[in-house]
Amino acid sequence: MNCSSLLYTQNNESNTLHERLKISETILNKGVSKKDELVEFLREELKETFDCEVRFWLQGSYKSKTLIKPSDKFSSYDIDIGIYLSFETDEADASEVKLAVKEALESFCKINDECELQESKNACEGLKYKQLLTIDTPVYAFSGHDIKLATDNGWIDSDPKSIQEFLTNAFEDPNDRALMKRVVRYLKAWINVKWNRAGFKKIPSLAVNVLVAEHLKIEDNEDDTFINTALSICYSLDKVFRVNSPIDNSNLLSMPDDAATFAYKKLDELKRTCNNCIKSPDYKPLLLANLFEHYFPAITDEGSTGSANLPALTKVPNVSINRYSKGDKHIETVSTNKITVFKGESLTFSISNKKDFNTESTVYWTVRNIGKQADDANDIGHKTVTNLENNEKRDASYTGPHTMECMVVHNGTIQGVTSVLVQVKPSKVLPRKKKIFKGLRR
Repeated sequence: MNCSSLLYTQNNESNTLHERLKISETILNKGVSKKDELVEFLREELKETFDCEVRFWLQGSYKSKTLIKPSDKFSSYDIDIGIYLSFETDEADASEVKLAVKEALESFCKINDECELQESKNACEGLKYKQLLTIDTPVYAFSGHDIKLATDNGWIDSDPKSIQEFLTNAFEDPNDRALMKRVVRYLKAWINVKWNRAGFKKIPSLAVNVLVAEHLKIEDNEDDTFINTALSICYSLDKVFRVNSPIDNSNLLSMPDDAATFAYKKLDELKRTCNNCIKSPDYKPLLLANLFEHYFPAITDEGSTGSANLPALTKVPNVSINRYSKGDKHIETVSTNKITVFKGESLTFSISNKKDFNTESTVYWTVRNIGKQADDANDIGHKTVTNLENNEKRDASYTGPHTMECMVVHNGTIQGVTSVLVQVKPSKVLPRKKKIFKGLRR
């Protein structure tokens, strides 16, 4: 089955995976404003501190235009600001340079209560803001073409500009370059949901970019491009768990043993899912929906138990909904695939035909929020896993159309899927008295 349009269409209004990955313009504009404010502060502060020319160069996902939404409203996205100091490395100790930058950031925090210092990293310092944003500030010494990065262990070779040029020039055709960036975003979304709260180091964004540049398989359909590219990457990392920097051959995938073990496990799951998509194309939308979770658009027709995007399933969950007012007073109990509620109310979902499924089944409840309010709150959904007997309660927080998808799985096999369209209205319509025409006055 071709489900390419669920991943991407040229129509930016479509509710696709790619559109759901984009950071809200409201959120991004706030982040850029904070970035600009910090740069202006550091420009003057560090010029005095180091008594040399200070330059700034954006790098990372923001620079390469592969930023994606954080996985939930409690996570953050990064903007990386490279600080370039014009002097020879033998003029200053790398750890002292890092410390001076940290002290400058600390001074900034004293006049800006929106942020606080991040815990120091080996290769950079940075800030964490109260809402969604972190800013990393790696610091470099440059003299001519010689560029060194300051770390706790001294100056090391590092040239993010050259890596950016490599990625930009990986493909000549602008359409192929755009495709490469979309596949990078898809893989970063997969990493976000599968590593969420796992406590292990993620596969670095730079490594993902290089892997996609080296393994991109351009197919007729977007879904096949992603699947075959992901498989090529998985098979490559099976052989050697390493990604060489295209500039100096250093390992971009260096991580502790426990993190590498976790990554191997997730890569095996990714490989298995992609192979299943090829073996069972009718199940491809379901498999990709499980892979990307709430980032993926709804795979069932809104408010319907059937869909052109789903294979024929013998069992369909019947979802019972209990609706409650703002004061938690019960309003109604209904079994429906469409319901209209008002902001501030809450809904409890349960499966009423439990006898149709094995008692050991697992239920995946996936919320997919749509609309500007949810987008600007960076709350486009989440997945909850329960047993067959449990209920799932959700609050109506954002105006707009949202879906609650219910998928029943037993022994790794999907038994049935349905979804409920939840239309959230801002408030009840206030009745207004009609004016009575009393005639014309002189």
